[in-house]
Amino acid sequence: TDYSNPLSANSKIELGLRAQLRKADNENNIVIAGKNNNTVYTSTDNVYAAYANFSNRIKNFGYQLGLRAESSDYEGNLLSKNENFNIEFPISLFPSVFLSQKLGESDDLQFNYSRRINRPNFWQLSPFTDYSDSLNISRGNPGLNPEFTNSFELSYSKTFKNRDNLLASVYFKNTNSLITRIQNLEYDTVVKDDIFVNTYQNANNSYITGLELTSRNKVTKFWDLTANANLFTSKIDLKDQKDPDQFVSYFFKLNNSFKLPKNFSLQLSGDYQSKVISSPSGGGRGGGGGGGFMGGPGAAAQGFIRPSYGVDAAVRFEFLKNKVASLSLNVNDIFRTRLFDQYTETVYSIQNSQRRRDAQVFRLNFNYRFGKFDATLFKRKNTKADSNVDMNSGSPNF
Repeated sequence: TDYSNPLSANSKIELGLRAQLRKADNENNIVIAGKNNNTVYTSTDNVYAAYANFSNRIKNFGYQLGLRAESSDYEGNLLSKNENFNIEFPISLFPSVFLSQKLGESDDLQFNYSRRINRPNFWQLSPFTDYSDSLNISRGNPGLNPEFTNSFELSYSKTFKNRDNLLASVYFKNTNSLITRIQNLEYDTVVKDDIFVNTYQNANNSYITGLELTSRNKVTKFWDLTANANLFTSKIDLKDQKDPDQFVSYFFKLNNSFKLPKNFSLQLSGDYQSKVISSPSGGGRGGGGGGGFMGGPGAAAQGFIRPSYGVDAAVRFEFLKNKVASLSLNVNDIFRTRLFDQYTETVYSIQNSQRRRDAQVFRLNFNYRFGKFDATLFKRKNTKADSNVDMNSGSPNF
């Protein structure tokens, strides 16, 4: 629930409460060497939060101060082995500060600080052992803790007379208890041999420092171009592991929008991410990338993720009076080049793994506007961690 009260023309206070209660039941049926090894796992995950925000503007200076209090608990039961996992997390505080100063008619300077939490997802917590790939046996870790990130960002924006825009930002992120993938050698009672197990653990810390530039330009009357460049360095400190390499990585993305004749429009985008240890976008709710059992790109503390690139496209047609209806076709990864390609080195082995994040998808969408849209009716409070702006992108979307 949310409450908002304008105190004056330039100031406002916002209050809210949030509760998220989830229960999951999962059964894993596998047969190894002719023997059934079925496991049943149930879990409950509860999150309780309260927040308060105050914003105000004094002439050309604006500020917003926020504070969120949050507590959670997790309980898992591995019924087939009569094992229980109970974790209660005490109340944590998450402050946020946003400052803005207009330097002129077209120049702005902004500073942003926030502390956020990112909890492990179901698969990262599940104690199931997945034997489907004998070379990549995987298991969740019910003892994982959430990761906490402190983010600092200083930005400068400039709007030119022709409405082109330039945004430059420097940022620093420090994450404690980073959720990262790791490979261990252990004896397995089912296989009755020593096996390599891919799982998750909390690292000590991760550090990311970077510079980001975004430019929005109207090249011609029918062509808009948005370019983004991100240069960053990252490092992960693991418990009981040698210090990982630290190197500079970069990410580029170009988005082109074309107005075509007869109410058609075309959007074409491409992106490239270099070799990376940890992406500055964070990991979404999944910590190390989320998605699937062993997740996707995000944090590779025992190695690195090789470069990835791709191209997406979308075509849109507007019709009927006042263009109230539209039909669009979206295609992601046109040339099937996006690949999660990871190198992992441990004291036991060197492993190269490749995985496609998503299937190539064609989407056909139809939209019809029945009246004026009031965005305030669908206002949401973002109480999760930084959204995972996937550095490997996705298809353009009209």
